Amino acid sequence: MNGIVARSGQQGVGRMSIQPGKETSLKHWGKVPPALSAPSVRDEASIDCGWGRLLFGQTFADPERLVAALQLEGSGRRDIAFYVREPHVLLSHAPQSLFLDPSHTFRLDLGKQLPAIEASASFKVRPAENKDEAAINTIYVTRGMVPVSRGFCGNSGTEKAVTMLVACDTASRHILGVVMGIDHTMAFNDPDRGTSLWALAVDPQARHPGIGKALVLSLASHFYRRGRSYMDLSVMHDNAEAIALYDKLGFERVPVYSVKRKNPINETLFIGPSPDESFNIYAQIIVDEARRRGITVETEDAA
Repeated sequence: MNGIVARSGQQGVGRMSIQPGKETSLKHWGKVPPALSAPSVRDEASIDCGWGRLLFGQTFADPERLVAALQLEGSGRRDIAFYVREPHVLLSHAPQSLFLDPSHTFRLDLGKQLPAIEASASFKVRPAENKDEAAINTIYVTRGMVPVSRGFCGNSGTEKAVTMLVACDTASRHILGVVMGIDHTMAFNDPDRGTSLWALAVDPQARHPGIGKALVLSLASHFYRRGRSYMDLSVMHDNAEAIALYDKLGFERVPVYSVKRKNPINETLFIGPSPDESFNIYAQIIVDEARRRGITVETEDAA
C-alpha cells in the first residue's frame, strides 16, 4: 500500500462531505438525531476488536442500557464506549464503576486531499494475516497495550467491519507496526459514513522512520476507497508527540467523548497522579486501594 495517494473527495464513491454540527456523531446532547432512529441503523451497536469491544454510544437511546453493556466487559479486556451522548448523565448511573476517558478525539476529513504515502524501500504496509498475530501481540504488550484474542488476526474474528494493517520489514519480514480500523457503516449502517482508527502501535526497536505515519495514511486511503467521509481516533490528552503527528496529517479535534469501565488495565487513568512520597510496601497497598475507591490520601508521615 505504500505510494498510494488519496485524491480529492470529488472522486469518492457516494461520498458525503463533512458538515460541522450536522453529523450524528457530534450531536451528543438533547434529542437523538432522526437519522439515528431510522430502521436501517443498528441499535445498541458494538464491535469486537480483539482487545475488547467498541460500543457506539450514539446508538444507545437509554443510558442505563449502555451502562449495562459496559458492565459486561470480559476479564483482561478493555471495552470503550465511544460517541457517548451526555457522558455526565451516563456517569451518574454508575459513578463507582465508570469513568470519563481523559483522551482527545481527532477527525480526518476523507473528502479533502490527503498527504501522499511516501514510498519506502525498508518496509511495506499490507493487511494483517493469521501468521502475524504473535508479532502483533508482542508489540502491543511491549507498548503496555492489551493484546488481541487468539485467532483474531487475519480474518479479524467474525467482524467484517474491522480492518488490520501491519508494516512489514521488506528484508527480514518482521512486523514493525500495526493499526486497526473500524468501518462504522458496516458496523451499524452509520448515517455519517464514518470510520475510526484504533490500537496504533510501532515496535520500539524499529529503526525505520515514518512507520506510524504510513500506517495512519494507509488506513485512511483504505477507507477513502470505500467512500467513507471521515476517520476518527482517540489519543491521550498528554501524548504531545502523537498529537503533533495528527495535526501535521490534517486531523482536527472534535467534541467526541468516551467512557470506560474501571479495571486494573486503565487504573492510572482514573485514580489520578501518584503521591510523591515513598511508602513501605504495606502502606502502599492501603494507599493504592483507597485511591481506587476515590478516597483522597494526605500524607502526614510517609515513614
